[in-house]
Amino acid sequence: MILSKLQATLPCNTFQDVFRLTGRLMRIDPHGQPYLRMRLSNVETDIVAIADPEQLTLPESVPFLGLVSVSGVIRNLDGEVVCEITQMDTVSEQAFWNLPALHTCPRLYCPRPDSLDLLVRTIRSLESPELARFVRLVLEQTDRLQKFITIPASYRYHHSFKGGLLVHSVEVARNVVHMIRMNEPEARRELKELGFVAGLFHDIGKILTHDEQGRLTEVGKLIEHDALTLELCSEGLSYLDSTAPRLAQHLRHAWTCGSPGARYGKKAVTTVAKYVRDADGQSAMSENQRMTSRGHIHKGFGRVGSSAYWMPDLG
Repeated sequence: MILSKLQATLPCNTFQDVFRLTGRLMRIDPHGQPYLRMRLSNVETDIVAIADPEQLTLPESVPFLGLVSVSGVIRNLDGEVVCEITQMDTVSEQAFWNLPALHTCPRLYCPRPDSLDLLVRTIRSLESPELARFVRLVLEQTDRLQKFITIPASYRYHHSFKGGLLVHSVEVARNVVHMIRMNEPEARRELKELGFVAGLFHDIGKILTHDEQGRLTEVGKLIEHDALTLELCSEGLSYLDSTAPRLAQHLRHAWTCGSPGARYGKKAVTTVAKYVRDADGQSAMSENQRMTSRGHIHKGFGRVGSSAYWMPDLG
């Protein structure tokens, strides 16, 4: 009955695209006929899809957030826009790499789509093909993509809201580029792009050490998040080792020397390493200061955790 209604309506348009499978349920229509209802999402859109399991051969064992290539017709069903799927296939590795960068980010789960859009535009504007592929190797993976765009950056500290890690990461990355432009106006574009990537992934370890509320996971209680950066970026760094080893070493140095106290025992010897450290601190402090003043009329001292912030009355 459900699909009969769909087929009786005039199609708005046909479509073909690659999505991540974000939901799948078998339903029974009012006449007792089974149909499959799915939720599909990529960085541009999120759709509800319907298919007849007797007429459509579905790929076997597509996991949650698995990639599927879908063809179909957009129709109207009782006032709801749905997509009647005519074909669904798994996505080959070659087809994946032919997609625009970050196309498979599930927009459905992102609480901060403005920051996601800014990230996508920036990555797609990179002139360095090595850095663009590096970002995809690090980020565009099923086991980490959702967490990077959804979790807070902390529990009670800076950017402690859903999507806070994404907002903070993009903010730090952009601020690193601004510092390069201001302090090194003669710098080549490659250095600015490198700085953006270094800033973007400086906190990626938090996808393992923090949960959806920003609280420490079991891993987070055992290991500092920045100690996991190289591990999470290992596939991308291995790729850079074989294509652009200078970039790989630059990133390793920025992530291991750029933290306060140079905890890995090496002092920062590049400006990018210092810019990442400074941009991280500035982003965190400015957010904390906004938190202390939010909802308060009077100026003066505020506190976030153990840190105090002063808002002088300049009026």
